[in-house]
Amino acid sequence: MIGFILGIVVGCAQPIMTSLNTKLSQRLRSTLLPSCTTFILAMILTGCVLLVLQGNLYIPLGTIAKEPWWIWTGGICGDIIVIFSILCLPKLGSVETVVFLVLGQIVSGLYIDHFGVFESAVIPMTLLRAVGAVLVFASVVAVSGNIKSDAPEKAKGINFYRFLDFIAGVACSVQIAVNGRLGIVAGLSFRATIISMIMGLLGALAVILFLRLTKGPGSIIDPTLPKIKGHWWMWTGGLCSFTIVGGNVILQLLMGTGLATILNILGQTLAGVVIDATGFLGIPKKPVTPRKIIGLAVMIVGTALISYF
Repeated sequence: MIGFILGIVVGCAQPIMTSLNTKLSQRLRSTLLPSCTTFILAMILTGCVLLVLQGNLYIPLGTIAKEPWWIWTGGICGDIIVIFSILCLPKLGSVETVVFLVLGQIVSGLYIDHFGVFESAVIPMTLLRAVGAVLVFASVVAVSGNIKSDAPEKAKGINFYRFLDFIAGVACSVQIAVNGRLGIVAGLSFRATIISMIMGLLGALAVILFLRLTKGPGSIIDPTLPKIKGHWWMWTGGLCSFTIVGGNVILQLLMGTGLATILNILGQTLAGVVIDATGFLGIPKKPVTPRKIIGLAVMIVGTALISYF
């Protein structure tokens, strides 16, 4: 039961983090800077947990260095998730952002399971898992609805943002698998978490430095954009990131990637619907229609088939 609750909480944290970082990006007039603040806060929180649990910040880097190069990429996946989600949320809305994120997770999760990528357990493709994938695709169509009626002024290029959101979903599954392996090698889930945060911060700083040198300061902060009023809660995306990464490492070790993914999806779906319905943190409200409810229900059934069969 505790694992189930943790999985739902982790899933809910994803769209909340996206909403928080989107607001912070408007405050800072930058898409990249919120990722840095997110990773810094998450690093501080994880470091505090390590000090409480083991009395120091020791990480077995020598042991980890013997693993394949991809063991370090969980943080880079975090960069992709944070930055792409900030770009996509204003264009797609919370529910559609969650749906395409889920679609990316499902497709990449099936691939990782079938081929045992990142030294994960091999779970071959079955007919029921294929049916589940079809149901998830059908739910995407149902929940997405008519883009023209959803956001007519933003319909142009909308598929580009759907693709970016899909890639962010792929990054979610890859991060779970990679950090799960990292947690085993490091011997403690929070060691894997802080490594992921450090690599994510370094990746974000590398992108910022590259753009600063090649395109100038305007590529980092756009002074032409309106600057919204600041609130303390805009800076708390790192708490969500800590919950997502640390929680998924624990879930992967306890339940495996499949069940961790389904619980993430349930939480993401629930939070996405609530955010759209309530206009949480200033996100434009969107009605919860019967079509969306049916589509989300079908998506849950499909993801259950994929995860358990």
